[in-house]
Amino acid sequence: MALSLMNFQIGSDLGINLVKGILLSFISVMVFLPALTLLFYKWIDKTQHKPLIPRFNKVGNIVVKLRIPSLLLVALLIVPAFMAQSETNFIYGLGDQPESTRAGSDKMKIQEEFGAYTPMVLLVPKGDMAKEEAFVQDIEKIDQVSSVLAYVNTVSSAIPPEYLDESITEQFYSDNYSRIIINTTTKNEGDQAFSLIENIKQTAEEYYGDEAHSLGESVTLYDIKNTIQKDNALVNLLTVLTIALVLIVTFKSISYPIVLLLTIQTAVWINLSVPYFSDSSLVYVGYLIISTVQLAATVDYAILLTEDYTTNRKQMSARKAIKKTLDEKTFSIGISAAILSSVGFILAFTSSNPIVSSIGLLLGRGTLLAFIMVVFFLPALVLVFDKVIEKTTWKANHYKEK
Repeated sequence: MALSLMNFQIGSDLGINLVKGILLSFISVMVFLPALTLLFYKWIDKTQHKPLIPRFNKVGNIVVKLRIPSLLLVALLIVPAFMAQSETNFIYGLGDQPESTRAGSDKMKIQEEFGAYTPMVLLVPKGDMAKEEAFVQDIEKIDQVSSVLAYVNTVSSAIPPEYLDESITEQFYSDNYSRIIINTTTKNEGDQAFSLIENIKQTAEEYYGDEAHSLGESVTLYDIKNTIQKDNALVNLLTVLTIALVLIVTFKSISYPIVLLLTIQTAVWINLSVPYFSDSSLVYVGYLIISTVQLAATVDYAILLTEDYTTNRKQMSARKAIKKTLDEKTFSIGISAAILSSVGFILAFTSSNPIVSSIGLLLGRGTLLAFIMVVFFLPALVLVFDKVIEKTTWKANHYKEK
């Protein structure tokens, strides 16, 4: 629902479809699955077999012994991960397509024939030939501009358009605007390309104010970047606030939401920091999906563990309760994480589209990180802050050892 509030339409469409999918899945599980189970329970009983995967009966002891190293390791990683994920170089378009794809091979053939360039189009008010000529001359002086195609430098500002055939002038003029094509040596996106667009727009504003209009792939990606950056802050804030609200209502606690969100959000930060440390670009759509969906989807692991722990904590000490919870719930959490993670990795290794592949890799890696954080880091936090949790939870009713 947070995604559906984005101005960037892809994010909005994605949010609406996710909400529909979740609602339909919930209805199916609550209505259709019980009916199906009752219908086929005899077959289910007849086809039972011994578990193929062993239970994690001793994982609780291991996690409790490693609680201090787990806390220290995350404490060392959390700040660099947070800073790195905010400095990642994003791709807002299709990026570089491999030659094995149709788009990639076509692009290589075009570049071999005509050279590499990125065109940009400016529409400026028609009429003042002297101003247009001075403007074109200034644009030609800008670095990374390889050529400018306009009436004033292709035909001549000394020849009135009225003297020429319409088939010539219609390439440069409409009823109200003059078209100027700018060929640049930059890529279609990136710091250099976006800096050039800002420079050209500033020059156009000096001559024509807000009456000049810019077009082209690089301009579109520049606009997407500016729109998305505003959307991202809103979406992340709403995601965290709504999840926190659900957790506060569920556990009737102020501390549990902080502990759970810190656990999953750290996994998200570590996941999204990998592209920065590996000096690779990250497709923004992938970042958008992971920064919201990973947080919302994998927090379920933390909720499942914490819900069982709160029940056990009323009957035994914190250490015994977390051991019992881990022994009983690690298998369930592991199955859920394995399914989501395997889907992500399969997508990453089988898709020829680099954007789809990178999203799959982020999803697979993020789910594994969330599982590790929930199994090792969350129990350590719960044990360390047991007293704080008891005081900030309504009717905690923690077991008191005699």
